[in-house]
Amino acid sequence: MFQAVILDFDGTLLDTEQHNFRCWQLTARSVGLDLTEDFYRSLVGLTIEDSNQLLRQQFGHDSPLEEWRALRREKFYQLWDDGEGPGWKAGLEVLLPYLQERDLKRAIASSSRKAELDLKLERSQLLDHFPIRVAGDEVAAGKPQPDVFLEAARRLEVEPKDCLVVEDSIMGVIAGRAAGMAVVFVPDMIPPDERVRQQCLAVVSSLDEVIQFLV
Repeated sequence: MFQAVILDFDGTLLDTEQHNFRCWQLTARSVGLDLTEDFYRSLVGLTIEDSNQLLRQQFGHDSPLEEWRALRREKFYQLWDDGEGPGWKAGLEVLLPYLQERDLKRAIASSSRKAELDLKLERSQLLDHFPIRVAGDEVAAGKPQPDVFLEAARRLEVEPKDCLVVEDSIMGVIAGRAAGMAVVFVPDMIPPDERVRQQCLAVVSSLDEVIQFLV
């Protein structure tokens, strides 16, 4: 039995990836750019620094990324304030009480920066449920490197082999496996390919299905 669960946040616990993609698209024309869903999928799970590198390769090193990011962020929270923000992912309303009732160790390991991660957790009423959380700007290298998961295990005081990772991105799956952890994949914008299926303990359709691996 696993002693701890380490969960990704965006796209795994909160339906932010679709919301974020919509905001990128809504603001793209303002800076003269166009973002396809296929290209956006390649950014999922990466830190800002790593995604910026891909964005510059795609749109040019002189593209107005900072302006675009600022517009995207403003739209993201504007829509959220207007009641069009991201909601909990399916099954979280079942998984969360299960983790709490059994006092199972848990942490969040995210590629987001800490300030942004905490803000989204607070807005989604999840902050108090995850006192241990590791952000992308708290480790040396982001996913697909294992740093964020290894740091989460260190803070939880659990060996990596005793941790179950829950992820929605291919980068997260690679990182979790590199950390020596078992991974359950819950697809969001990225469907599982053969590589994901081979590396994961399981592919499930909703978060409540993770419970079967914790019993």
